Amino acid sequence: MRGEDNFNNAIMMMVGVPLILAWLVFACFVIYSGVTDDTGTIQGNLDFFVALIAILGGPALLYIQAILESWKAEQAAKLDTLPARMSHRHMLADRDQLHRHQQEESE
Repeated sequence: MRGEDNFNNAIMMMVGVPLILAWLVFACFVIYSGVTDDTGTIQGNLDFFVALIAILGGPALLYIQAILESWKAEQAAKLDTLPARMSHRHMLADRDQLHRHQQEESE
């Protein structure tokens, strides 16, 4: 399971993570600027910055939610097939052990 490259993982890493980080950095920048602003420019225009964060965050949140749902469905499908894959590996190991045992007996 490790090292598998697939579309959903690539989309999460290329789009989801940078989008979330940019959104958080901008929100933190507005908060930091509001706290350290001596002129009152940020606090006077706080409604503008809150609206800008909401305008950027709304579509970003919908897109991220869709990607996350797709990724969760893919991960759930992998987990659903896990018992079948494990029993198949166990069966192959049993057959291999039986084959080795039969070869040792015939020698």
